[in-house]
Amino acid sequence: MKLFFLLLIAACLYSCSTTIYVVRHAEKAPSDGTMNSDPDISNAGQQRALALRDTLHTKDLDNIFASQFKRTLQTAQPTGTEKNIIINRYNTTASDSLIEALSHKQSKKFLVVGHSNTTISMLKKIGLNPSIQQIPENDFDNLFIVRISWFFGRSIRLTETTYGAVSP
Repeated sequence: MKLFFLLLIAACLYSCSTTIYVVRHAEKAPSDGTMNSDPDISNAGQQRALALRDTLHTKDLDNIFASQFKRTLQTAQPTGTEKNIIINRYNTTASDSLIEALSHKQSKKFLVVGHSNTTISMLKKIGLNPSIQQIPENDFDNLFIVRISWFFGRSIRLTETTYGAVSP
């Protein structure tokens, strides 16, 4: 009977939680000399996008979000393709609103691909204090895992890790 009760509590804790995986887009292709503000990801970026897919391979996702720029979509695409999820686009001016809305969805799992200048602000918007205050231009390997528990009230915690090749 005790085992059943413990399993029931574990199931409730799992089903009563929301997880949001937040990353910066993968490496951008080098400038081609034009004023292109929407570059593709580079070969290294393509490898990182595949590493993200592999990192999240065993994770169930309900939705994936990428900003209006190609580099975020290209970062998220391998994961979306593997999980058969259509990637939702958002405008970077709405990054904080997006993360705030997602943080109030119960029992969901999301991937959000942002930018060096939006990722940390999104985390701060929902009351988290990441160990880094800004993401350097050459840093692409951060994976922020936000877990929100709805069991006995709302609690939120952040796990900071990395994925793919180590950034310089």
